[in-house]
Amino acid sequence: MKNIILLSMLFVMFMGVVYGAIVATGSEHADMTGNVVGVCADDNNSTDSNSILIQGVVTNGNQHGNVSVRITNETQIFLKDGNKRTSASFGNIQPGQNVDVTFKGPILQSYPPQATGSEVIITG
Repeated sequence: MKNIILLSMLFVMFMGVVYGAIVATGSEHADMTGNVVGVCADDNNSTDSNSILIQGVVTNGNQHGNVSVRITNETQIFLKDGNKRTSASFGNIQPGQNVDVTFKGPILQSYPPQATGSEVIITG
């Protein structure tokens, strides 16, 4: 009985260490990593028609190229400084910045490919 309790306690502690390591390393999965080539803001002040052109690597399949990312009202935008994230807006995105992008839905097969952004993290 003591062995079962000891093994259970060790297992719980091990899972806590694994969870802590995952959180500490900030294991974020981005669908694309690259830099901003262009920013296109809608003239009518509608935030649903904004987009950015990203040049980089689509991590699923390790494909290099450009992707046009549509920014909607639901797209979350963050500035990342070390392990800290602060909320940002579309106005914070500038050409030349490095970004990590998570897509919402499929990538449309056009030229350049088009996707809707779920999350944009400005990393530098």
